[in-house]
Amino acid sequence: MITLEPQPRNDVRRPRISLYALRVTLVLHAILIAAQPIAAGYFLSGNVDAMTTVHATIGGSVWMIALLQTIVAACYTIAGRGRIWPAILSPVLVVAEFVQLTFGYLQNFAVHIPLGTAIVGTVLWMTVWSFRRSARLNRREAKK
Repeated sequence: MITLEPQPRNDVRRPRISLYALRVTLVLHAILIAAQPIAAGYFLSGNVDAMTTVHATIGGSVWMIALLQTIVAACYTIAGRGRIWPAILSPVLVVAEFVQLTFGYLQNFAVHIPLGTAIVGTVLWMTVWSFRRSARLNRREAKK
């Protein structure tokens, strides 16, 4: 007796190009974000130039990478039918990084340091997640 097994659907739409673009953007974002506490550490160890040449320069531009990440995450969510939360969390990062920039220039370290720690953790977590299998699933597959 012949039994027919259900064949996997080939017409399932998954994020591919948009996921690749999101990964590239997140890796760039993670590299710049991870450089920030390193540059601050150099400053605290006595290298005054580390603050003005590296930390301030990266800090002034990293929120623009988060803005680019927001656009790419929206493409991942809408065009690639990927998860919704990266498109929600990315604009939150834009705001958080702009607030971080502001408090850094105001030298309000009571906000700057904990917020920076949260930003670093979030960006690194998102980057690691983007390379996991679950990032390749579309929203319908992820719910199962």
